[in-house]
Amino acid sequence: MTHAGLAGQARTRWLTLGEAAQLLGVDVTTLRGWADTGKVRVFRTPGGHRRFDAADLESLLRASPPRRTTGRPAEHALTAGGPPPREWLASRAWYARIGESSRKRVGALCGELMRILASIPGGEPVGPPHLAEARRIGTALGREVAGLGLTPAQTTEVFLHFKSHVTEMLTTPPRSGFGQIRSLRDTDAFLGEVLQAMMEAGDAAGTWAAEPHE
Repeated sequence: MTHAGLAGQARTRWLTLGEAAQLLGVDVTTLRGWADTGKVRVFRTPGGHRRFDAADLESLLRASPPRRTTGRPAEHALTAGGPPPREWLASRAWYARIGESSRKRVGALCGELMRILASIPGGEPVGPPHLAEARRIGTALGREVAGLGLTPAQTTEVFLHFKSHVTEMLTTPPRSGFGQIRSLRDTDAFLGEVLQAMMEAGDAAGTWAAEPHE
């Protein structure tokens, strides 16, 4: 590397994932998704940690001014103005009775979904292999959540919240043209397959909690 290149690296102000998310006014989960899908340039340390160039993020802020959040803190400006995913889950009455091991299993399955979804905006169209993976993960999720004592309505609510978060991640910062439309269409098809497989697996397991009577 040239002397000029080394000098440039020395002047770069590197930010951690948390620092970068705070600068952009988004949740770390959102920024991690943007980085994984190529919406924000990210660098990796030798230890595998994400680092962001502050100049990149400041340019992004100038190009896409943050939305108004009616005076709420920046970390709450996620998913159509709602709280971050973990905070939203913790606010559900049933969440406290779910054990840590179950949370980790569900989290691992959701992580698989995110890794597959990360390939969609990169130009890889959704095809039969993606949909087969969607059904596999959806089936595993359905069996897991049905055994947690959730009702079908509660399960659907959680899934739709997850889907809205994914949509927010795909459309912010906004992109124009057919590429974003195709990404959204493919993502909708993929997640629709996941939801159908989830509900079918829960029905087959026969362990859904009963819906409360009005």
